[in-house]
Amino acid sequence: MSFSESVVDYWQIRRLEFGEMSWLAQFVKFCLLNEPCVLSRTFTKDWPVRQLWVREDGTPNFDYLRKHYGAQLVPITTESSCDPYYIMFNEFCNYCEKSNVSGDSEPLYLKDWHFQKSNGITMYRVPAMLGSDWVNCEDWTDDDDNPLRGDYRFVYFGVKNSWTEFHSDVMSSHSWSANICGRKLWYLVPPGNENFFLKNGNVVKDIRSEKDLWRDANVAVIVQNPGEIVFVPANWYHQVHNLDDAISINHNLINASNVQMVYMYLRRRLIDVQKEISHLSHLFTEQEMLEQEQIILGADARLNMPRLRCLLQMVVVDRGNGPMATCYICSYHIDPLDCTRNSECLKRFTTYCSCTVTTSICCDQFMKSFELSIAISMLNKMTKDGY
Repeated sequence: MSFSESVVDYWQIRRLEFGEMSWLAQFVKFCLLNEPCVLSRTFTKDWPVRQLWVREDGTPNFDYLRKHYGAQLVPITTESSCDPYYIMFNEFCNYCEKSNVSGDSEPLYLKDWHFQKSNGITMYRVPAMLGSDWVNCEDWTDDDDNPLRGDYRFVYFGVKNSWTEFHSDVMSSHSWSANICGRKLWYLVPPGNENFFLKNGNVVKDIRSEKDLWRDANVAVIVQNPGEIVFVPANWYHQVHNLDDAISINHNLINASNVQMVYMYLRRRLIDVQKEISHLSHLFTEQEMLEQEQIILGADARLNMPRLRCLLQMVVVDRGNGPMATCYICSYHIDPLDCTRNSECLKRFTTYCSCTVTTSICCDQFMKSFELSIAISMLNKMTKDGY
């Protein structure tokens, strides 16, 4: 199927220019309301990585990349195998240049490279809308006691025609992907509509073979250009194709806008785990069985109930410290989670600050108080539910 044949958009995705609306309004409109958007290249124009990693013709600057990162091991996947193997980055650069000449029926794809863990984050700046990130932007991110067991910041590097099959992101996290060079073609499906693409109980790997279902499934199509950032909200299934050799910086994140969805996801997966191992209950005491369920849940979902509780407690301690610490209090709702589903409350959120570039003391204080209240509410909910 050609690129031109594939672009039929049934869900219009909002594209934002830098400074078009306050970052707090962006957080409400897209993070809290769980809607995708594209941030224009003006959001990344000052990132060092946009100049250093890219040649003037827009292709990867292999000389710079080899010189600075060539000796690092990177994870590689292919279309037929999702299990990565590791090679030197220098070797992958050689492959990319050769692939441009010869082509490859099953191109290699560098995925989930924890670049930031080894090289830092000075090469780019997270937009304010995406700065609330309990996974990657906290004091505990690189600590051994991080409940997530590490960061979820990655670099992806795929040659032309490499792609990622239809999927949703881990843990019901939000994600964002910033193209440093090259173009990507995205197909996105609203939560629940992935069921249109079920076969034998599993979603298909490639929805291009099911185009007759696209209209009913409200498939959204995005061509992401160099410098643009695609925000993918929690539980939106998506499929991504590299139209050129493309490098991207990606984050998966959890914050006050989606932590309840993370919790509900874990509850669903825990039920599945309990069904799978129920025949072993006679081998364990009740307490041991509960512990085994959480161990398996953590391995399957990369998070479990005790670790989610720990994350929420860390947020409460951090946001509850300092002379300015306070909870967000709504005049109409006792539970702040109810505010996230109320249009008047959401409209009120946007009035707390008009900053468009970075956070000020005012909007930073609002966000911290809101996060504190949400974290406390979620802890109370988990306790009530027996977790």
